[in-house]
Order: sequence, then C-alpha cells, then structure tokens
Amino acid sequence: MRLPLYYTWHSLLRQKLNSLLTFVVVTIVVFVLCVLLSFAAGIRASLAATGSAANLLVLKPGSKAESTSLIMPEESARLMQTPGISRDAAGELLISPELCVQASIPRRGANGARSNVAIRGIDPVGWVVHNEVQTVEGRKMAPGALELVVGKAARDRYANLQIGDEVLLGRSHNRRFRVVGVFEAGGGALENEIWAPRTILSDAYGRRFVSSAAMRLANPEQADEAIRYIMGSSVRLDARREPEYYAELSARMREIVLLVSILIGVMAFGAIFAVANTLYAAVDGRRREIAMLRTVGFRRTAIVLAFLIESFAMCGLACATGLIASVLYQRPRQEYLSDITWTAYAYDPKLTPGVVLIAIGLSMLVGVVGGIAPAFKAARTNIIEALRKV
Repeated sequence: MRLPLYYTWHSLLRQKLNSLLTFVVVTIVVFVLCVLLSFAAGIRASLAATGSAANLLVLKPGSKAESTSLIMPEESARLMQTPGISRDAAGELLISPELCVQASIPRRGANGARSNVAIRGIDPVGWVVHNEVQTVEGRKMAPGALELVVGKAARDRYANLQIGDEVLLGRSHNRRFRVVGVFEAGGGALENEIWAPRTILSDAYGRRFVSSAAMRLANPEQADEAIRYIMGSSVRLDARREPEYYAELSARMREIVLLVSILIGVMAFGAIFAVANTLYAAVDGRRREIAMLRTVGFRRTAIVLAFLIESFAMCGLACATGLIASVLYQRPRQEYLSDITWTAYAYDPKLTPGVVLIAIGLSMLVGVVGGIAPAFKAARTNIIEALRKV
C-alpha cells in the first residue's frame, strides 16, 4: 500500500522554512550550472559555424592566433607551390594573404566603454576564398580605397559602424575610413570583424607583413598533403584546416567549464546536505506519525518511497525554477573576450536539450543522495518507542 501524493505535499508545507531554504540552495545550483553551460554552448556554436572544410589557414609556427602571427613576404611567396590549391576562372591561385590588427571601438549605448575589434585586411581574392561571407547591405570596399565593410554582429554592437559612418584607424588614428557595406558569415565569428583593403590597412599601421594566409583547396580530401608540404622544409609554416583553428579558439571554454564545474560540484554537495537536513528534521518531528502509518498497515517500502518522493518534489520544483531563472537572466546577444586573440566575440547563449537534461539529472541526483538516508531512517522507526513518546 502506497501513501497518497497529497501526504508528501502536505509534509513539505509543514516545514516551510527548512523546505524553502533547501529549495533556494538547489535552485541556485541549477541556475549557475545552466548559465555556465549555455555560455559555453553559445561560444562553441559561434566558432563551430566559422570556416570552411575546403580552406586551410596558415600561421607562423608557434602562433596560437592570427593576432600573434607574422608572416614575411618571402615566406608567403613560398605558398604558391602548395599542391592542391584551387584556381579561379582566370587561373589565379585562391590564396588570400590577410593582415589582422585590432582597434578599440566604442560600444553602442555603453557610455564610452570600448572593446577590441578585429580589423582584417584582405585582397579581392579573399571574398572568393571566404565564400561563406556575403554582403547583405551596401557594397564591398574598393581596392586601394579608405573603405570598410563590417560584420553584422559588429554593426549591431558597436557605435558608428552604420553605412556612411566614418571610423578613425591607423597607428596614429589619422586615417578616416568610410563604412560602405555590411556582411554576414552564417552567424560565425567573422561577423564580429571589420574588413578593409589589405594594402591600405598595411600602410595605415605600418605593417610590412601579413598575419595569415587562407587557402582554398580544389579537393578537401587533399588537405593532409598540402599541410605536410607547408609544414615541411620547403615552406616551414604552420597550417591547419580552418574549422580546426576556430575549434581551438574555443578550447579555453573546456578549462572554464572544468573549473566552474568543480565549484558547482561543491555547491551540489552542500545542496545534498541541505536536503538531508530537511528530511532528517522531518523524520524527527514526525516519528509518532510514521509509527501510526506503520501501525495501520503501511510497509517500510511505502515510507521510504514517500520520503524519496518528498525529496524529488522539492528538487524538481527547484530545478524548474532554476531553469526558468537562467532563461530570464540571459540576454539574446552577449560578448566574450578571448584571451587567445584578445578580440571580442558575440554569441547567443544556448540552453540546449543537453543542458536541460544535465540540470535535471543533477537535481535528481541531489534528491536521491540527500533523501535516501533520512528515508531509511524513517522506515526503521521503532513503532512502540515512537508511540510511547508524548
């Protein structure tokens, strides 16, 4: 014979303060967990959407990002002999030498606050190599002109990046560039950048080198052969598939998730004690009641099940509240400053089904571990001794 569910609900309400405190603790654990995992999922999704499997990205050996890579002209010239590089209709190799610099751009409505934004200098061939990038407003910048095109995410987050606006760039901030277009890149990281003609950007910043080279392969299956050639004695540069490069930029997320997961584990451990304390108090306060239930025919398994359901109900409500709070807390578009590229990336937090399942699993684990010992203690209550107590 099982105890009715209204008995469990009535029992929770009898210990309002203890139940409320436990509810709050579990809610905070679920909330922090969901915010963290949604943040990591959003960053990974943004970077995973960047790059083409048909492209290789070439950097200086030892560089982790384009912002720290310096490839001299004689080094980039050796890339022309790389096997498997695709050609355009005119027979030109699809190799895009690119210069990446950073500029401090004011944010929209942030009272003068600024962020580091990547400025990428490309030649016309860059539009062919990065074929996922499409102009959606205005036009492309003209080679040799003081013109810019901005990514959609950058346009939406930073001030003075509308078409027709002017931006001061250069080593002395003395070059006035005009915004002439807006581009999209499938929601990837490139949408956080500003693009300019490479030769003009190089002159403005006094850079006589490039940061990277993007290369389109005629056959993506030949990527390993091309990488071996570039990393060999003929070229002596570092090469990887473009999606792999952006996946490596999100590697720091794993470290952040690990560190905060340890904190969440400690919080969950505390939540287990909170659940156990609440139910132990319930057992001590309801010993005669439990004895009466045993007397009228309820088995020990029914008592154990009733207390576990009580623990699950408390943790389940807390889990639902934590999930709702995490959704309300997160804005649709947030910003992350990479400590590898020192560039700000926009991302959308993603409360994925996997994140929800992890939150539910954690809260149920807290309910089981915190409720099992008090439940068995209740089931072992000595009926005669409990009934004798006044």
